[in-house]
Amino acid sequence: MRESKEAPAAFGKYGNVFLLQDEYEELKKEIPGIDRLIDELSGYIKSEGKQYADHAATLRRWYEREKPTKGIPDYTYKEGESL
Repeated sequence: MRESKEAPAAFGKYGNVFLLQDEYEELKKEIPGIDRLIDELSGYIKSEGKQYADHAATLRRWYEREKPTKGIPDYTYKEGESL
C-alpha cells in the first residue's frame, strides 16, 4: 500500500469510493469509462454494505472481469462442413 500524506478523495454517486488523486488519474488512463465503473462500485458498496481494502485495485479487477475476451466467435463454414 502506498504511503502518502494526501488524503483520499471521495468519488462515486454516494461518495464512498476513496481514491488518491494520482490513483484516479492512472485509472482514467487505463480504463475507458472509469467514472461509470466508479459509480457502479459506489452503488454496490451502498446497497450491499461491502468494504474493500483498496478501491483502485477493486476497480481494476472489475474492469478486467467485464472486458470481452476475444470478440465475436467466427461461425463461418464451408459447404459440406458441420459445426
